[in-house]
This record gives sequence, C-alpha cells and structure tokens, in this order.
Amino acid sequence: MEWPHARRRRNTLMLGASAALLLVGVGVAVFLNRDQERRCEDTEGMRKLALLSLPGPAPAVNADWPQWRGPNRDGVSPETALRTDWPPGGPRVLWKQVIGRGFSSVVVVGTRLFTTEEETVVGPDGEATGTGHEAVVCRDVRSGAEVWRFHYPNDYSERFGSGPRSTPAVDGDRVYAVGPTGIFHCLRADTGERLWRHDLMEEFHGRTMRYGVSFSPLVEGDLVYATPGGPDGNAVVAFDKVSGRVVWKALDDPMGYSSPIAVTAAGVRQLLVLTNEALVSLSPTDGKVYWRYPWKTANGFNIATPLAFGDYVFISSAYGKGCALLEIAAERDGSLCARRVYEHNRLRNYFASSVRWGDHLYGFDEKDLVCMDLHTGVEAWREKGIRSFGKGSLLAADGHLIVLGEGGTLWLIEATPAGYREKASCRVSTNKCWTVPVLAAGKLYVRDESHLVCLDVRN
Repeated sequence: MEWPHARRRRNTLMLGASAALLLVGVGVAVFLNRDQERRCEDTEGMRKLALLSLPGPAPAVNADWPQWRGPNRDGVSPETALRTDWPPGGPRVLWKQVIGRGFSSVVVVGTRLFTTEEETVVGPDGEATGTGHEAVVCRDVRSGAEVWRFHYPNDYSERFGSGPRSTPAVDGDRVYAVGPTGIFHCLRADTGERLWRHDLMEEFHGRTMRYGVSFSPLVEGDLVYATPGGPDGNAVVAFDKVSGRVVWKALDDPMGYSSPIAVTAAGVRQLLVLTNEALVSLSPTDGKVYWRYPWKTANGFNIATPLAFGDYVFISSAYGKGCALLEIAAERDGSLCARRVYEHNRLRNYFASSVRWGDHLYGFDEKDLVCMDLHTGVEAWREKGIRSFGKGSLLAADGHLIVLGEGGTLWLIEATPAGYREKASCRVSTNKCWTVPVLAAGKLYVRDESHLVCLDVRN
C-alpha cells in the first residue's frame, strides 16, 4: 500500500518534471524559431525599387565630423586615400589619453575635438576614479591635450557601464550636449562657457530610461531637437538653438534610444524620430505629424539610427524584431505616407547603426557582420562574429568598412558584395568597446571605457 504523503510526493515530482520538460521544449522552440527567416514584401514596391538608381550621400563641405554619425548623420566619412596595408601593430598611434567612463562618441571640427565623459581623477596607478560629476571636454586633435572642460554634478551608473551615452553636436560657435539623466547644455565652443541649460526629464516629464538617455541632439536650421519622451505632447522638443527657448513640442511616445535625423523625401523636409513604438515623421518647423509607421520591440529597445536615401528610409532593431525598408510617398490628397517595401529579420541591429556603400547595406545582425542588397533585401554575405565582433560598431569610408569589435580589435574590410574581404586588423584595446570610431582629416579616433586613442590612417 502506498502512503498518502508518498503519493503526493510522487505526483509533485512528476508535475515538476513535466513542467521542466515543457519549459525546455518552449525554450528550444523559441531558439529555433528565433533564427527562422521571416519576410514580407510589397510586389509593386519591389518592382519600382529595382528600377531606381538611389542617390549617394550629399558631398561633405570639409573633413569635419561635427555630429553623431558624421557630416550627413549616416556613418559615412568623405575621407579618401586611406592606408590599407596596416603594419603588424596597426596604424601609428598619434596620441592616447586617459578619459572618464562613458560611451559618447567624439565630434571633430577643425583642430578641436569634443566628447562627454564621467568626471574622473587619475590615481598614481594611472587608473581613473569617478567624482560624482560629468563633463563636456574639448581637446586639441594634434596632441589630445585638454583645451577646456565644463563639468556639472551628476553621477550615473548602471550594470552595463556608467557615464554619458549621447554624442555632442557642434554648430558654428556652439556645442550641444546631453547627459544620461537628460541634462541638456549649450556651451560656447571656444571656451566651454554655459549659454543655456534644460533638465529634459524634469521639465518635459520624460520617463527615466533604463540604460540612460542616449539620443544625440540634432541641429537643423535655427533649431536644435531633443527627445525627452514625455507624455501629453512632450516626447519631442524643438529649441531655438541660440536662446534655448522652446519653439514647439510634439508626440506622446515614450522614447527609445535612437537619435533623430532630418531628411528630404517626397519633396518635403522631414524630421524622423524612432520612438520605442514607431518611426514618426514630423515637420521640422512646427512638429506637425506627417506620417507614422509602427515599430515596436521588446522593452522599447529601438536603438540604431534610421538611415535615409532619396525617398527611402531603413530601420533596424534587434531583440526579436528585424529590419524594414520604407518608401516615403505623397498621397493623392497631398499628405505623406510611409509604405513598406520589404521587412525581414536578417539584419537586426543591437545599437550599432548600419551604413550604406553603393547599392548595399553593411551592418550587424546581432553579432554577425552582414552585407545586404539594398534593392532586394537579400543577404550577399555573412561573417560570423560570435567570438570576435561581439556587439561591434562600424563606419564606411573610401570603399572600406572600419569595424571596431566589442573586445577591442579593429578591422579594415573591403565594402564589396563579392564576399568578406579583410584587409587588415589590429588590437587597440583590452577593454569593452561600445563606442563607434570616428574618422576625420586622416585621423581615426577610438574610445574604450577609459581611453581615447588617435590613429594615423592616412596613406
């Protein structure tokens, strides 16, 4: 005879075992389905796209890199005649400076370089420690020497890293910078003097971002744009770039981590903002909504910056989402709309935005480097990078990709659909590298969690 308590114990064990098997089965199914290709496309839109010759990037007026992702905010440098035969140790190091923690990229205008960082004190061992402040820092590009430093009280950290995430923007004699808690400063570019300030989270009721405020400000005409992500029309704010006065506010969307861009599509100048719910087109002058394309990801992780060319815009998100190419068109009544040309899950950007070179897109599908035909959405090649690229980043220049791996390896790769063609590589850091490199006037700037390195990549 089986005692009641023994029978209950046996039933409990059987239920536990069944539940465990069910969870394992669900996990295996999710894993297998995660990499199953999901694709949909519009036949007429694909036919039209196949016949088009898409315009290239606008020519740069100089060799500066004045804002997030460069002159045209697309990750493409106008540099030419780059050296492709790196010596065994990599390109020559022009200078290396200890800096505070953070993931802010750099901007370069003339002989000045600007970035943001956690304020630090360098100890006798050469290591930096935080002080409870953040700083916008200007350096001389020739030596890396500090020209000025503007610091303010703020102490931000989370499990993936502390310090600022946003990249400053330089417009004329002014620098615009945003900290990870939404403190927005306008400073004089020559001295670092504060001209105006806004607390975006407090003034516009923005929600606290899980991994810090990460958008990079955009200057367009007489305005500078920010995305606090507040409700009741406080999601996107346009400021007068000189006075800091609020000119208009729009949308109720919580924000993702992406940065806005300005484009001319279907003959209309537009501000494109990727929130954590949709890609939205606004009038740059008054915030009127032109169109909206739903784009939701898990936990609102829309991070990569949209990429626009002609009447088309490309968006990509990881975390189970994918990518889409949209055509911006005019309706019969004169209104604008965004029509999906194709959408699939073969190019999923974590936080490194893709770049375009010719008729192909290059970017990370999670941790793999992928070349994709822009006209068809078909993968041309894929280089597995589980142990090397990690969550890497990239830029394009002179027919090549400059790729910085998460582990500190730098690659020079030919931008060709013919296959993965690595030209050179070198180790530039042993720390985590989540900041996209910058190329300006023949100098490549690479940042890790505690150093900024300037490399000479001129031929």
